[in-house]
Amino acid sequence: MLRTALFCLLSAAVASTGSADDARQLVNRAVAAMGGEAALRGVATLHLQTVGHEFYIEQSERPEGPFIVEYHTTVEDRDSAHGRARIEIQDRSFQTASWSQARTMVFDGAAVATLANGKFAPLAFRPADTVQWVDLAPERMLFLALASPDLALGPDVQRQGVVQHVATFGWRGRRARLLINSHDDLPTSLELTRPDEWGVWGDVTDTMYYSLWTLLPGGIRYPLQFDRTWNGVTLSSTTIVEIVPNAPVDDARLAIPADVKTAYASLPVIRSSTARLDVEHRRTDVAPGVVQYAGGWNVEVIQQPDGLVVIEAPISSGYSAQVLDEISRRYPGTKIKAVISTSDSWPHIGGVREYVARGIPVYALDLNRPLLERLLAADYASRPDRLSTTPRKPDFHWISAKTTIGSGDTQIVIYPAGEENGERMLFVYLPSLKLLYTADEIQPTGGGRFFMPEYLQEVQDVITREGLAVDRIFGMHAPPTPWPVVQAALAAARGGS
Repeated sequence: MLRTALFCLLSAAVASTGSADDARQLVNRAVAAMGGEAALRGVATLHLQTVGHEFYIEQSERPEGPFIVEYHTTVEDRDSAHGRARIEIQDRSFQTASWSQARTMVFDGAAVATLANGKFAPLAFRPADTVQWVDLAPERMLFLALASPDLALGPDVQRQGVVQHVATFGWRGRRARLLINSHDDLPTSLELTRPDEWGVWGDVTDTMYYSLWTLLPGGIRYPLQFDRTWNGVTLSSTTIVEIVPNAPVDDARLAIPADVKTAYASLPVIRSSTARLDVEHRRTDVAPGVVQYAGGWNVEVIQQPDGLVVIEAPISSGYSAQVLDEISRRYPGTKIKAVISTSDSWPHIGGVREYVARGIPVYALDLNRPLLERLLAADYASRPDRLSTTPRKPDFHWISAKTTIGSGDTQIVIYPAGEENGERMLFVYLPSLKLLYTADEIQPTGGGRFFMPEYLQEVQDVITREGLAVDRIFGMHAPPTPWPVVQAALAAARGGS
């Protein structure tokens, strides 16, 4: 019986693969289900209004969620025939009491640019989500698949309790995987494997699910709800609340200047690839033997009698390599004893792989073990880093209680923060210097103010709980700051108590 069952499973898998003609027939059935080729190609333009939300899966209280939410609304004029669009976007989150001022993005089929005060500008990196939203929109993606020379049929899969037929095709140097419902021939989802735009997770699977189908004039069937996942984690949900086929679109509003397009073409696809360690202007001697390298995410180097301890491995493997090169230059021949990773936020852990690849011990909170082990197992095939080319077993030290490293004036004592927002954070204390590293919990915003007063309260609670004598704090986003300044801000937040 077991061999018969296995044979049936294998036979089903083989039967669900076939020639390019089979794949073409599958996609053509989807075209017919959506209203037919003539009607679908007749959608030359779309005017869309949407509402939705996106989760901060990269930096919420816990990597498993619940996640912090940002809400968005858009107004879009799309040239479906040519894969162009102009999108006005407004956002709102816990940080803003009202909707943000609308920002405008224009995609002309080759480049994405922002538009403000009548001036175009390229972005800091090439955003995959804007290109995918427009270029692989439901009214376009089936025809892109049919035009692809490598359109192929894949094995059937089970999704949403239903057998899904699978067609794969090339798109902008990537491989797209289209799932088509075996019951009604409508597209269920589109998967793309692409480099993680944060530069942390290597190659990731970006999936868009289609639902809430409606019937438009001309007999076109179109999804009104778009749910996106990142490596299987729900990332966003967007609902079309108004859709007008073949609304007039002004070509001039979709044109991007040539110089901006040229600048866009030279942009990286990874956010972190432009991050550079500024050793000339952003280095601060916090105390004897303690140096801070400031940037979007700060890095600290602590010199002890028997070696160096680094606090934080942020952003990316490439950024950590820059830090380690600077350490080799500044402290030639000195051993790096450890790196301390103090948070679960993706930008905080992005460079841990480089330290593991160099055999440097990593100290991290025990609660972050699943996250960091997943990071080390990430697929870096398309953009190899040192760990992917020379694999190495990590030397992790999981922190669950007070832990001491070294001796003397720069002795370090590590404490799990253990508070609500800081549940996944570590604090690093230098007793002789009365200096406390507060991870992500204290972030100055200017004028004596700080982000999220609750964070200040949590730092105060840890100091009280552990009986620490603190003169100054510093952190991932905080320069050396007198502790009384923070206490004054906390008192003001509490109403002067």
